[in-house]
Amino acid sequence: MRFAVWIVERRTDEEGQRIRYRRSLLSQDLERLLLSARANIRYSLPRDLSGVTVPCAVMTAPSDTLHDMEKVLDIVDRLPDAVHIEVPSNQYAHEAGALVEIEEFQSSAGN
Repeated sequence: MRFAVWIVERRTDEEGQRIRYRRSLLSQDLERLLLSARANIRYSLPRDLSGVTVPCAVMTAPSDTLHDMEKVLDIVDRLPDAVHIEVPSNQYAHEAGALVEIEEFQSSAGN
């Protein structure tokens, strides 16, 4: 677990993101986390997402260095009518202020 924390701490630029991931990783049951990782290691998102009928929004931040932005944007492109919401920072995405963007998406999706 400490190795995963070490990697996250070196790959993230935002202190808030480091703190959230560190806290989350260190609070996990290691055995359950390993079982989950083993069960999901071979999972691959299908190329064809045209059958998705639920309104989808994907929120990203330019400062997020843990997720491959090209892959994220590819998923947005493959989801029918998906909305990409770019927020100023990863920290912002975890704060109440992000509800403005989320509520705007929900309103535009008719929810």
